[in-house]
Amino acid sequence: MKILIRSTTLDGEPIPGSGETLQAADCLEVIELMRGQTPFTASRAPREYMTEVLSGIEGGPPQPLPEEVAAAAAEFLTRLARHGLIEFLPDDKASDPWPERFLEALETVRLSGRTNMLDHPEVTRLTADMGYPEVAEWLADHRREYAAFVIEGTRPLGKNFGGKEDPAPCADK
Repeated sequence: MKILIRSTTLDGEPIPGSGETLQAADCLEVIELMRGQTPFTASRAPREYMTEVLSGIEGGPPQPLPEEVAAAAAEFLTRLARHGLIEFLPDDKASDPWPERFLEALETVRLSGRTNMLDHPEVTRLTADMGYPEVAEWLADHRREYAAFVIEGTRPLGKNFGGKEDPAPCADK
């Protein structure tokens, strides 16, 4: 299971295209990783942590979580996704890969010295001009994935399991 935990504004609103990726075997392991991110929550029991987070997000006492801890973890992640605070990501093997000549095209642009590689629109234009139209098309549609690659060296993230077709993402998909 892989999720993206969104960064938030000071008002607690999720910032699109931002965040940190966590990967674990199941929902409960994801909760353990989330709890361990700060010294303020690391010592809390999973249920206490989930309840506290949900009460801050949902305002007041949250709807109770299932009794069984694994089911509670799945419900917790599902509710965070509904609020836009996390995004379910496909496993690496199922990610939306970049075009075949992606690395070759970017290396050609980089070696040309004609632009800063952080200038997404110019990199997109140059890849097309330099004979890589399929890469330029992919770059135009995958700005966030390109930024992650340039800054972090990571593979493209692919689409959220919830996607635009599914208005209610959930942890057990």
